[in-house]
Amino acid sequence: MDRLTSMRIFTRVVDLGSYSAVASEEGISAQMVGKHVLGLEQWLGGKLFHKTTRQQTLTELGQLFLARCQRVLEELALTESLTQNLLAEPAGRLRIAAPLSFGHHRLVPLLPAFLDRYPKLEVDLQLTPRWVDLVEEGFDAAIRTLRPQDEALIARPLLTQHYRLCAAPVYLARHGVPRQPADLASHQCLHGNWGEHERWQFVGGDGQSEEVRVASRLRINHWPALLTAALAGAGISLQPAEQVQEHIAAGRLLPLLDTYRIPDKTLHFIYPAARRQVLKITLLGDFLAEALADKSPQPA
Repeated sequence: MDRLTSMRIFTRVVDLGSYSAVASEEGISAQMVGKHVLGLEQWLGGKLFHKTTRQQTLTELGQLFLARCQRVLEELALTESLTQNLLAEPAGRLRIAAPLSFGHHRLVPLLPAFLDRYPKLEVDLQLTPRWVDLVEEGFDAAIRTLRPQDEALIARPLLTQHYRLCAAPVYLARHGVPRQPADLASHQCLHGNWGEHERWQFVGGDGQSEEVRVASRLRINHWPALLTAALAGAGISLQPAEQVQEHIAAGRLLPLLDTYRIPDKTLHFIYPAARRQVLKITLLGDFLAEALADKSPQPA
């Protein structure tokens, strides 16, 4: 008898609780189900079930063998899925989460080309500032700046985000120009933290890192809205370089503390390790990596 078939029938006997139920499901006789189980017992050299007139339970050998069967059958199913993925056109829904601003300005413009390339795929994009639980909330993937330490997740780098510190001339005329990071403690520093304070990090020419605890009376969890506030003179803003370079060139914003380096952040394509072989997730990761590669504006 085919051993894989016998292993599958054995697991179904455990699941359904009787030979007759499995026989009905498989379209074979209960006696044939029993032969599959007996063949496994002879191969293993021990009993898989304790049997009474009313029920049957797994022996210690049966419990160990069940766990092994489940792993083998799962690997077989995954292998079959991979083969089908190579031969079939990807289809179905991709549910992904991304930060508000990046999703709006960088991700959304790319999605039409992705959907044109794979016409049987659908994308459900959720723009949110919070960290989503991919498994618990049913997401296929997320794009985030923080790399997860969870071994159950895979993080693939997409692009590096550079930052500029800047403010409108009208704000600086009223409140003065900060000359060193510590001066920011006495300024209105626009940020998106829901708390009262946020920490900004700077690296001096000597390589020493300095962290400043900044506060603001205006907090907004959206980069473009923070930029609008900075242009209106509401305070100093730490912005992605690509968002402010034109405003700096036009004089609408003035760069600050340019002798210090602001640490970059890397956006990652994050997905469950258990789904590393799911074709539609792999295709989206490949597409985004190609579309975003080396296209982050460098700070001037």
